Amino acid sequence: MTTRKTAKSTTGIPAIKESAHNIWLAGLGAFSLAGEEGTKLFQQLVDKGSELEQANKDRISQFGEKLEGLKGEAQTAVKKMANPIENTINSAIQKLGVPTREEIVTLTKRVEELTKAVAKAKTAPSRRTEA
Repeated sequence: MTTRKTAKSTTGIPAIKESAHNIWLAGLGAFSLAGEEGTKLFQQLVDKGSELEQANKDRISQFGEKLEGLKGEAQTAVKKMANPIENTINSAIQKLGVPTREEIVTLTKRVEELTKAVAKAKTAPSRRTEA
């Protein structure tokens, strides 16, 4: 009976070694396959991302064009509303006698000119003292 046990154990060791070796090879194969498939998967993801990026660029471009159109329409509408309001306000200011900005600028320039003329007259010799 010991012979049978020994025979079983000696035939079992090479089978275990072979099984372990096959497991090792399967692991290497899985690693290699994962590397190959991982590269393919990565490239597929890059391709999909590139397609999505281009689609989004196109959408953003279209949205920007629409936005520019709306901006122009909004500016036109504001101008149409602002002009009558400004005219009404300017009319009310004129009725109250409040000077406009242009009138104030004109008066300021005139005062500066007169101030220079007075300063020049003070520094110039007077003709009355000579006579």
